[in-house]
Amino acid sequence: MSTVATAHDEIYLGSFVKAFGIKGELKFVASDDFWPDTLDSKRLVMQSLKRGEVERRPMAIERWRPHGHNFVVRLKHVADRNDAEAEVGGELFIDVNNLDVDLPDEERPFQVVGSTVRLEDGNTIGKVTSVIHSAAHNVYEVTGDSGVVLIPAVPEFLVARDTDAAEIIIRPIPGLLDG
Repeated sequence: MSTVATAHDEIYLGSFVKAFGIKGELKFVASDDFWPDTLDSKRLVMQSLKRGEVERRPMAIERWRPHGHNFVVRLKHVADRNDAEAEVGGELFIDVNNLDVDLPDEERPFQVVGSTVRLEDGNTIGKVTSVIHSAAHNVYEVTGDSGVVLIPAVPEFLVARDTDAAEIIIRPIPGLLDG
């Protein structure tokens, strides 16, 4: 699989928030970086707090299904509700440099946060510090020497994107970068 330029080596996928039913399933709430294919990965890592210590271990998912805006997940080692309750609070991660699943079809924040944003003439605006989701399109929050600028992530503004170099070239309209 290909790699993605990112400021972090791991992608936070979401967390297990409660046991679901009596058969050992868990409710999984996905992060903005999540895409469903990751639940089929053989390289997932669970991070949880056990007895005051952060514990990290490989995690295997037996099966999963959508449930509203969330997911119901069965972990391979979980036999019943009691086992599931012990996993509540666990957070799921995947190594961005060692993916065994396809990248998402739609852009996720981990693919752009940390990227340098430049004008077509080469001048640097700043770095993408977050992605704001709106009903119409994503908006990049770019922080630089002049402060914070919001750049709509639409073809009219985005000229080019080099994921290997973690760079985005923009063509702003008058007034977009003012003030």
